[in-house]
Amino acid sequence: MTLITLFLSPLFLVIFIYILKYNLNNYKFYKIYKAVYLAFFGVSVLLLADYLFKSNWHNQINNMRRMVVYVFVGIAFSSEFTKFAILRYGYVKQRLIKGPFGGIIVAIITNLSFTTVSNILFYFNIIGTDRVHYPNLLLWSYPFASIILGIILGFFIGQGETRKNAFIDSMVGLFLATFFHAALYFCFITSDLRLFIVISLGFLVIGFGLLFRAINLKE
Repeated sequence: MTLITLFLSPLFLVIFIYILKYNLNNYKFYKIYKAVYLAFFGVSVLLLADYLFKSNWHNQINNMRRMVVYVFVGIAFSSEFTKFAILRYGYVKQRLIKGPFGGIIVAIITNLSFTTVSNILFYFNIIGTDRVHYPNLLLWSYPFASIILGIILGFFIGQGETRKNAFIDSMVGLFLATFFHAALYFCFITSDLRLFIVISLGFLVIGFGLLFRAINLKE
């Protein structure tokens, strides 16, 4: 697998933080910056979930039922729930996210930080399954997908803070992020590149749609 894929997420993260640094005051920037190390440590949840599934099944994830559960729960849900917890309890509870646009900013930083570490684990086969086809393409896709997943999760968590049904909005964001994360991973298990293209288009449409919506609400 190409080693350069490990540098995409940190590169995007540095660029994004650099842009934010000159658009936020020092107090807000410091508060957002803590998402980086929270996400770094948060990868341990994904590592633990992967270990529990593999040890319970004696590393035999060789049928479709087990594969579906492993991908949706062991990889996608454990990853997205960790990011959700960081946003919900590290920022919302402290009133640092007050709308969809703010939620998206923090979520993108969280996701890119998380992917920076998780891609290393995938690269060295510490987590994941050997049934993945086109592993290079998967690792190239993850940094871009993490930005879109951040937009989805951040938008709904932030939107919940502007309405009375914050719990429902948060759960919708968590469900959508988990679903699209799992769908992306499944593309590489089935080796269906046409499905990958369809999922990618869905990522772009939903991601940019929610981003523009958040910008309009901010204005």
